[in-house]
Amino acid sequence: MTGSPIANRSPVIDAHGHLVPPSLLSRIGAARRFLPDVEVVRHGDRLSALSMPGLDVIRPVVEGLTDPSFAEQWMNEHGIDGQVVATWADWFGYELGAAQGAYWTRLVNDLQMEELRSKRFLPLAILPLQDTAASIAEAARAHDLGYRAVTIGCSAAGDELDNVRLEPVWEALAGLGLGVVMHPSYHATDQRTSGLGLPNTVGRPHDTDIAVARLLFSGVLKRNPGTKLLLMHGGGSIPLLWGRLQRNAAIAGVEDPDSGRQSLWLDTVVYRPDALRFLVNEFGSDRVLLGSDHPFPIRDPEPLAIVKNANLGQRAEAQILSTNAQEFFQWHDVRAREPQLPATHKEIA
Repeated sequence: MTGSPIANRSPVIDAHGHLVPPSLLSRIGAARRFLPDVEVVRHGDRLSALSMPGLDVIRPVVEGLTDPSFAEQWMNEHGIDGQVVATWADWFGYELGAAQGAYWTRLVNDLQMEELRSKRFLPLAILPLQDTAASIAEAARAHDLGYRAVTIGCSAAGDELDNVRLEPVWEALAGLGLGVVMHPSYHATDQRTSGLGLPNTVGRPHDTDIAVARLLFSGVLKRNPGTKLLLMHGGGSIPLLWGRLQRNAAIAGVEDPDSGRQSLWLDTVVYRPDALRFLVNEFGSDRVLLGSDHPFPIRDPEPLAIVKNANLGQRAEAQILSTNAQEFFQWHDVRAREPQLPATHKEIA
């Protein structure tokens, strides 16, 4: 890999990138006996796609999603030293049966640590949220492998994230000190958002809004104050709706959203400097992290520009571009450790 974080200054860290292990698609074919409901299919003349339960639309792999060098070149061109990378949210695999879901999760997590973990990339683990016990076990295993954060969707196998069966998962994540990056799904939105690009522009934020509101009102975040929850796409509409959430708490007998506010962080993928200033004014510069959503077309084409053009001041810029991500993801602690690949990871697929 070319390039490296620049010495003698804090690294600029993109907290919202996506990468898939280069060998994942080929390994799926070799693991058919363990993953009978997961299939690599051709999409058009040259692009591959993945078919699995829960995907109502099978979308092709976008350019660069399985190519770390593609991401590195883009990072070099945009002044980004490090990137936190999550798998594609289409591929969380929550609709797989319990055994397949556990196998899929281990396969992805092991390959990410083997193929993506580097001086510039910090991958996020996934969890088989359709199975509570398996999720707790995989969170502990991921922590042992060297992961310091996981990525999850806004719901799991038809259950909301505040479902009582998932309470032990939240407890486990907080207890392990694993950050949680919530990424909404393309496939979990209201049918009214189909077409016109609405799944990305309105559907995903809507998905985030519902999940976060439920976690706040149900008291999940209050009961697990050690939770660190990073919301993608600027937190959807949650920052703007905060007053409405507070008013609902006053009249509906639900938990005050302020009781869970300490758990929330946001990224900068809002595209406009004035929108970023609003996020900072509402949540503080210590709760906002640089994001890009690379390599998808909806990504911020100039992610550092929004921070510079918001005129937030030197200290706030430093927090957003570097300090907050270092703290949330335990960046230097992770980098000081060698990946602890499981003894059996070579045997998978």
